[in-house]
Amino acid sequence: MNRNKLIQHIELWKNKLGSYAKVAKKCGINVGALSTIMNGKYGADENKMLGKIATALDYKDIDWTIVKTIGNYRKIAQAVEDAQKEKMWFAVSNKAGSGKTGTLEDIYNQDTTGSVVFIQAEEWSARQFLTQLISKTIGISTLKGKYKTNGELLEIACNFFNEQAFNHPVLLIDEADKLKPAALRLLIPLFNKTEDRLGVVISGTENLQKEIKRGVRLAKKGYDEIESRIGRTYIELKGAIEKEVYQICEANGITDELTQISIWSEVEKVKKPTMVRTKTGEKELFVEYAEDFRRIKRLIKRELLKQKRA
Repeated sequence: MNRNKLIQHIELWKNKLGSYAKVAKKCGINVGALSTIMNGKYGADENKMLGKIATALDYKDIDWTIVKTIGNYRKIAQAVEDAQKEKMWFAVSNKAGSGKTGTLEDIYNQDTTGSVVFIQAEEWSARQFLTQLISKTIGISTLKGKYKTNGELLEIACNFFNEQAFNHPVLLIDEADKLKPAALRLLIPLFNKTEDRLGVVISGTENLQKEIKRGVRLAKKGYDEIESRIGRTYIELKGAIEKEVYQICEANGITDELTQISIWSEVEKVKKPTMVRTKTGEKELFVEYAEDFRRIKRLIKRELLKQKRA
């Protein structure tokens, strides 16, 4: 584990929460232990403690640089900014590998205000979704003691967001297409109870759009209301053009021009109509896009391994 990067991550969380004591509480340790670990004096069990902190703070030890200037990142970042500022709801529905998760995680990790809440969904029931939502906001300790109904859990989560309204909270739900129907329908009362106080961006594969539209077409319970709340629109991510793939290569250690060209030649590309600025004004042209960022990453890592073994 990259100790220095984790320490930087702890500092981000200190800014989010306001104090090291609150960071320590989130990690389930005392502030003295956190101080000792940050000063490099914890001792033999340091790796175990670092692992505990990393898990609690959603830190991933990944040696990969995300390029914030590429189109896909900017489009998602703009949606998050608009959702936060205007208290609006947006949906991003695009193919797997288009960089949705990496972008949302990066936006969440770079936030120093504590107003961005990020959840990576799984095939959760309504109750599991609510439990995770509360865990990411107030903390799991809220659930201790007397049993709480789903309605009570929802009220706790909504009260949190409403009380934080002056901080412009925004909720990012990644892989929302995995949620079970009852969990997805919770978006309806969540919207109703936090309207004009909370911004939300839900993200998933193209199946997110298909499932919601299919639910609307078949008049399934709640789906028309869900689509209404996201404006019946889905943000499209085109992918990376050739120049952007070179930028990703450069940021991650592939600086040789011929190697960059080779990587671009290997990725699968799709031509899409795009408005391009020319000397005579804007013109629609068909431009090649690489849609699978995981494939780009794999090719770059393959070349880096070759360099190490050379």
